[in-house]
Amino acid sequence: MNKPKRAVLVMDEATGKRIRRLYLAEPYPKSQEVYLTIEFDDETEILIEVECRPWFGITHLVRDTHGELGPVKKSMHGSIRSLAKGRR
Repeated sequence: MNKPKRAVLVMDEATGKRIRRLYLAEPYPKSQEVYLTIEFDDETEILIEVECRPWFGITHLVRDTHGELGPVKKSMHGSIRSLAKGRR
């Protein structure tokens, strides 16, 4: 039985551009949507709308002396609102 291949969407508009900022935002409090916005140095941006019941886990990784990736600090988990409050 063949396993289906994963779907991949390549955004050619981003090729070769330098990212200035990437952020997640809720359009309104307790929204069931999330906006993922990628801002580029040339003052263009890509907005990705995700419809879901968002719950995120964010882990900061760094390579050790052997080249293996490992967590730098404890992972953060929660809604965008709770994660944004924790970073202030």
